[in-house]
Amino acid sequence: MKTFRILASVGSALSLCALFGCQSKPADKIVAQVGAEKIYQSDVDFLKRASRSFAEPGQEKAALENIIEARMIYQEAKKLVGEENPNIQQTMVNLQDRFLMRAFDEFYVSQNLCHTDAALQEYFDKNKALFAKDSCNRLSDCRENVAMQLYLKENSGTLQGYTKRLLDAQTISKVELAYVVSADTALVNKAFADLDSRKVPLADIQGLKRETLLSNSREGVMAVDSVREILFGKDSLAVGEVRLIQGPSTSVALKVLLRRAPDVLPEEGRDSVIAERFVMEFKNLMAGHSGDSLLQARYKYRLEPIRYPEVQKYYDAHAAEFNGAPLDSVTLEIESKISGGKDLPLDSNYVLATIDGKPFVTEKDVRGLYLELPERLRPQYPRRRRVQMISTWKLKALAARDAGLDKTDLFNKLQLMAKMSFYRKAFSDSLAKNGFFTPEDSLKTVFAKYGAAIFPNATLEQVSGDMGVFAQTPDKAFLYEYYREQDKLPKTENLDSIKVLVYKGAAAGFARSWFERFRREAFKKHPVSVIDKFYLPREDLFSTEDLQARADSMYANRNLSGAWLTWERIKDLSVDEEDSLYARSILELAKLDAERGKFVESEKEYAAFLAMWPESPFAEKAMFARGFQLRENLKKDTAALAVLTQFMEKYPKSDLRESVEWLIKDIQSGGKLSEELNRKISEQE
Repeated sequence: MKTFRILASVGSALSLCALFGCQSKPADKIVAQVGAEKIYQSDVDFLKRASRSFAEPGQEKAALENIIEARMIYQEAKKLVGEENPNIQQTMVNLQDRFLMRAFDEFYVSQNLCHTDAALQEYFDKNKALFAKDSCNRLSDCRENVAMQLYLKENSGTLQGYTKRLLDAQTISKVELAYVVSADTALVNKAFADLDSRKVPLADIQGLKRETLLSNSREGVMAVDSVREILFGKDSLAVGEVRLIQGPSTSVALKVLLRRAPDVLPEEGRDSVIAERFVMEFKNLMAGHSGDSLLQARYKYRLEPIRYPEVQKYYDAHAAEFNGAPLDSVTLEIESKISGGKDLPLDSNYVLATIDGKPFVTEKDVRGLYLELPERLRPQYPRRRRVQMISTWKLKALAARDAGLDKTDLFNKLQLMAKMSFYRKAFSDSLAKNGFFTPEDSLKTVFAKYGAAIFPNATLEQVSGDMGVFAQTPDKAFLYEYYREQDKLPKTENLDSIKVLVYKGAAAGFARSWFERFRREAFKKHPVSVIDKFYLPREDLFSTEDLQARADSMYANRNLSGAWLTWERIKDLSVDEEDSLYARSILELAKLDAERGKFVESEKEYAAFLAMWPESPFAEKAMFARGFQLRENLKKDTAALAVLTQFMEKYPKSDLRESVEWLIKDIQSGGKLSEELNRKISEQE
């Protein structure tokens, strides 16, 4: 394949024009601005490439809003942790090979089929008519199709051979066969009886072989004409059938285990199907072990054995393990122990892998990865496995550099995306340390009042993040969490006691809610201007009115998960605002959870709503829904009876009274009423 040749000689076969682009580049226009920071069309295009959630047409506005928010948080993070944070800078340096590996795997191979962006742009510019029918005005509109067409053009000869093999395969059937062939007639007769009885496991039949046979084969048992005819002839055996064939010198007992029909390609669009398979096989090849092997061969990669001095050191230090066995007899065992060991010491400069005879992976690299791994995972990554992981990263990084990827705008954007994620993480960590911007005096007051009850023996410095979230969480959020879990918690009406009871279990949700409100304030604080009219009008991501409309639209289209997530956001955003919207969000979550089959969560939400807003105009239906769920979905008859009885007392004139009375009687009858009703319905059907 030509692409394999390109990869094999990467760095020499690719011209400077292919690497850096000698043709004029399309203008990269500014589409928006966050403060003084500009966002370009290429930023939107990159996010659509990097994140499948934004890849589909119509997601451009959502992609831009994601970028705007990321830049806002980035700006806030730099204020908090430093414009050029040294820890993040060092992390960026340490992870260069992994960034390059992603650029190589995800963009260069998977999307571009081993072509640079510049090469694709050049091919697109020269062949725009080829892509016009797909409404492809820019390379970014149909990048993968452009890559595919260029790849097919470069590998047209190989594609012809591939096509012939696929078409030939349409005439080839497959049979999975269990058989015994032997000159020993008694052995074959016994095998036939065992196969025919269906009682003897195949593994217990002496001399039995299992094999997948092709109809065009003439080897092995298929060299026997009668076997070939009985398997693939006009009256061939069906699956499960058993046959005994006796020849002049040998006999065969066989059973058909499975048949596979030929892979017949559709007549309509056949060429497109073959082309897509051809490309997909290349992607799979490059993504798997074969792709790694190609790079290993290209760069003359070698895993180095553990050298004799290290073996001698281990032998001397662990002599008791070997019961006096001479070193030569246990050398391989010791090499295996050192390669597989996670803690066995080697010098930090010890070379574990080379390329072209030069050091490539050292013990220092492997030790660094070990320390990077979470402690619980370290036992799963012995030295040899870590060497292989690092080797893969570094080989692909080397190939990426040879292809010039490290000098591209794409790689710069990939690094910026990673850098912003590290700043976001550092921002989150710093928030915990500074108490989520809670004034120090307030932190001390809250800690003095609640700290010992929630976090015994902890200092304020150790729990400042929690105390900050605690201090900034509105009272009704605590009440909501308490009433959700009221069946499990001690009964109390004291707000301070409620806060202490629920905080630990709800802390993650409270922190998420705080961050949602922080994002809302950040959007107010940072001036955003959208310059490209294509991205207008902007959607207000924090308008609860717009969010309600979006949730209703999702519900109408039966996107229940999307509607639930949107109402959860509304709940977080309204917790410090008007009470009625917060109440409605909880009610909507209860309804949606019921429709999603999450009845336990739904019942808790209904319970909280009824406890917090017992006189709401929606309380009547909420109480009925809760009682019904307890009875029909959760099978908690005692609790259901209590709720339904309360309903009858509170709403004696309700339109739902008759249904509630029936449910109460059914519970009291032990379910006999519902059984009788179901029987009658079944008879009518």
